[in-house]
Amino acid sequence: MHCKYDEAKDLEEHTPCVPPLKSGVFALLQDARKRVGPPNRRAGIPKKYRVPLLFICGTILFTCSKFQCIAIPGAVFNELQMKWGLTPSQVTGFGASFMYVYAVAQLFAGLFCDRYGGIRVIALGGIFFTLGSFLFSLSDNYILLCTGRGLVGLGASTFYLGLVAEAIRCFKRNYAVVISGVIVTGYFGGIMANAPFAFAVTRSSLRSVLTCASVLTLAFYLAFLLLSGAVRKPPVRDVPFSCRTFVNVMKNRRNWNLFLFFSVHWGLFYSIQTVIGKKYLEDFCGISADAAAAVLSATSVLSAVSGFAYVMGSRRLSNRRKPFCLLTAIVTFSVFLLLAVLTALDIRCFTPAVLYCFLASVASLSAIVVPLIKESNAPGETGSAVAFSSFLAYIFVAVFGNVIGGILDLFSPENAGGKLIYSRGAYLTVFGFLLVCSAAVLCWAARIKEAAPRLRGDGRSADANTA
Repeated sequence: MHCKYDEAKDLEEHTPCVPPLKSGVFALLQDARKRVGPPNRRAGIPKKYRVPLLFICGTILFTCSKFQCIAIPGAVFNELQMKWGLTPSQVTGFGASFMYVYAVAQLFAGLFCDRYGGIRVIALGGIFFTLGSFLFSLSDNYILLCTGRGLVGLGASTFYLGLVAEAIRCFKRNYAVVISGVIVTGYFGGIMANAPFAFAVTRSSLRSVLTCASVLTLAFYLAFLLLSGAVRKPPVRDVPFSCRTFVNVMKNRRNWNLFLFFSVHWGLFYSIQTVIGKKYLEDFCGISADAAAAVLSATSVLSAVSGFAYVMGSRRLSNRRKPFCLLTAIVTFSVFLLLAVLTALDIRCFTPAVLYCFLASVASLSAIVVPLIKESNAPGETGSAVAFSSFLAYIFVAVFGNVIGGILDLFSPENAGGKLIYSRGAYLTVFGFLLVCSAAVLCWAARIKEAAPRLRGDGRSADANTA
């Protein structure tokens, strides 16, 4: 008895059905396949568990990308500098290599996800991410080290957007909840990138810890690949690659105050968290390396909490968002003003650590900025506008890292106990530069225009658009 060939059912159930042919050979093949069982049953993993397990592996890869983003160079600035005898600008170059590639790749990752689906894009990005992780952990040549960081950034740019695309496809009713879970789990990577990472490096070695992280990444990437083979993928769509929407986004004048406010603020916060924050606490404030790393881990927790607090506060104010933009800008300017004053007056205490926590408490702006972008752009251009804002944010992170490294290069450090300690003048110059940038953030926040009440969305899925 021949079975009817149904291509749609074939794609859904992964049970290819041979078209009816009168050949006895094919009849024998059909009978043999019935004895073995369908491919889904032979895979060993029940069908209902495959997508959740796939998302767990993808989320862990996203968490690893957050770890790589924050850990280098911030948590191990001194170790990187002393291990290879690097200048500050070379050390910050590791972070910049990641950020520049990550920022540019963000513009195209969304287009590839629309065309090829999130699973395929993550599978490709995982190759670059894993290769870059091993290259950085095992190399001693500066060019290879920067190349490794660039490959890590290229791969990392695919994880979040790929998970978003697949969450929307697989969890049509609850995709916002799934994406929120991905984001919250990703913050755990930032927490691990500071105190736990610094603690492990001091008790072992930088190379061994990074190699272990690379092996762990490889294990979950291979698990993702195996599971992706048992999950139905979306068909390849004929989505044209066009920059027209980005041009339209850049022509919209209302976007620029919002873009610059969000991007420069993000660059300022990440400069503290991933570049200079821990080293300043050690060099100037005299705080131990473990305690300084613990402070930076606390900032990751506070940053995660701030996003939820902003969502709740916005709803209580009838979905108004500009007050929270102003609050963020005022707190940011105040923090950098106090840091500059403390440094200028040579007051060495634990206060800067508390100021870092205040800065982190207003750091997560996605739930505020994304709805504002949605209200300021045409429906078909919102995704491009969000991608462009993310691109600018990480470009500023890279630029600030380069500038901070260049400023420190102008000052001669003092070698104290195997660590290079920079002077009060060096840090005063750094925080003077960051203070000017925070003043600009305050100006841009004041010029943001709130949408009319009838145009304000509910913002419930704001976190689903950026990370």
